[in-house]
Amino acid sequence: VLLQMTAFFAVAEIINREAEWVEGGAKPEFPGDYRNGSLDFGWDSFTEEEKLQKRRIELSNGRAAMMGIWGLIIHEQLGVSILPGGYLPGHP
Repeated sequence: VLLQMTAFFAVAEIINREAEWVEGGAKPEFPGDYRNGSLDFGWDSFTEEEKLQKRRIELSNGRAAMMGIWGLIIHEQLGVSILPGGYLPGHP
């Protein structure tokens, strides 16, 4: 499974980079801009201020998700279940 995941991420990175074989050569606007020109969700129609606001929102959502995962990890290590019925994975 780890090999499959590694291969998938490698292919995804290669496909989404600035490539000579992609018409127009998708140029990234900012670090982490992986658009390759094949999907358009209207990003180019936003003003610069709207783009910055949406990037800030996405960054905040990512940080909140990471903190949520850390909360789950810490509770599991403490042996405290936050799941219904007191279920704790890996503990009988």
